[in-house]
Amino acid sequence: MSRVEKFGRSRRRQQHEKAAAPPRNDTVTNAEAQLPPRRKKFPSQAPKITKWYYNVLFILFVSLVAGLFWYGIKYTQ
Repeated sequence: MSRVEKFGRSRRRQQHEKAAAPPRNDTVTNAEAQLPPRRKKFPSQAPKITKWYYNVLFILFVSLVAGLFWYGIKYTQ
């Protein structure tokens, strides 16, 4: 019995053959393995904060106008 039959091939040769072998079809391609963009995975809170800011400004403006109308009507009589 030869050494190859008894112990198999050398590790160096197996590694060399693995590196030279073309990739199998069942492996995932690079495009499929990519992660989603960070912006999509962790969306920014800036649009929500901006919406709240503009809504608060609008409410303050409406209350200011209403207060001025009330003040004008109350103290002009």
